[in-house]
Amino acid sequence: MVDDAVAGYAVLEYTFFSQGFISMLIVAETSRRKGVGTALVSHLEAIYKTGKLFTSTNESNEPMKALMQRMSYEPSGVVHNLDDGDPELFFFKKLEANR
Repeated sequence: MVDDAVAGYAVLEYTFFSQGFISMLIVAETSRRKGVGTALVSHLEAIYKTGKLFTSTNESNEPMKALMQRMSYEPSGVVHNLDDGDPELFFFKKLEANR
């Protein structure tokens, strides 16, 4: 929360081949470029319970792609035909699982 407003939120689930998957990461427009996305992903990395953490974004989402690069996520694949003309890029990071 920033000034009593939600700055962003993220969703972590385990439905992606039983691996940790960040299925949603949203930062309020007024809170972008202020470390909110980094803080949310870092928190999810600290609490996830599998050895691998995945996420995805559209190829057109430059801010998310830059965040994944800054946080040392590796490209892990591409799925075409979800959104016409905008492939879904998958990213992965191997971390020690928290049990």
